[in-house]
Amino acid sequence: MQTFKTVTKTQTTNVDSVHYTEAHKVLENAQKLVANLCLDYDSTGSSYYVNATKILANLTETYYCYCDDSDYISVAEIIHAIADCLTYYDDKCLYDDCVKNTALAKFNLYDYAHLSN
Repeated sequence: MQTFKTVTKTQTTNVDSVHYTEAHKVLENAQKLVANLCLDYDSTGSSYYVNATKILANLTETYYCYCDDSDYISVAEIIHAIADCLTYYDDKCLYDDCVKNTALAKFNLYDYAHLSN
């Protein structure tokens, strides 16, 4: 008679991550971006403002969700928090403004997200 044994396999995955201080810099950049914008009467300007505020909200949620568990935050989580609010290629400047002068500036948005024309 053969006995069976359940074996649990674990797999280690390498994930690009940054220290929470770098993530906080991205959050500060997003906050400054929103503070420097104002509501506009035309829909394009208003859309830009709304996207910037959504990015700030997503980054805030991501930052405080992951900082409690670890000193490092996944780059993908941070980029997706921004990219979820972007639709068009023209919106990429919002990403660029958020990651400016941070360790995330070296990561290409298009490796993590697809934007439309």
